[in-house]
Amino acid sequence: MREDDLPGLVGEMIRHGRIASVDLSAGRIVVESGDVETGPIRFLTGGAGGTRVWSRPKVGEQVTLLCPDGDIEGAVALRGHTCDAFPHIGDETREVVEFEDGSLIAYDPASHALDIALAGAATASIVAPGGVSIQGDVTVTGTITASGNITTPANVLAGAIGLKTHKHGGVEPGSGQTGLPT
Repeated sequence: MREDDLPGLVGEMIRHGRIASVDLSAGRIVVESGDVETGPIRFLTGGAGGTRVWSRPKVGEQVTLLCPDGDIEGAVALRGHTCDAFPHIGDETREVVEFEDGSLIAYDPASHALDIALAGAATASIVAPGGVSIQGDVTVTGTITASGNITTPANVLAGAIGLKTHKHGGVEPGSGQTGLPT
């Protein structure tokens, strides 16, 4: 190989393109790069070993192709380029995961704030057979429904009435019912 062949070889080893089609069952994509189209090739994800991260590729997404020895059929696609069709979503301090429906998970290390916002009528489910522990104050806007017992050693307030400290007036001995809490 001559030294003046190197720029052409490097240009064949690293290419830019866009995803033309996706085969999720095979875990492969087809990429268009200029007037060349790959066959079905692999793409990198956030992790494929012990901790696996999955984000499906999207048609039109920009990629960089790594083509060993300039062979485009042996290429692997590097995803994650921002572009006009898929602009960046972050700002100066927040780390953000945004989903296609607009739902997002964001953490701002400057303000120590974690935000989870689900779009539309999306639901959230936590399955933890060992239990869930929350340390800190909790505010709920909406209805709470429990299928099991609710226990606390502290008092439970309903308006200004405490479950442990309220008194009933109009108490009579025997089978009579007490009046409402006072």
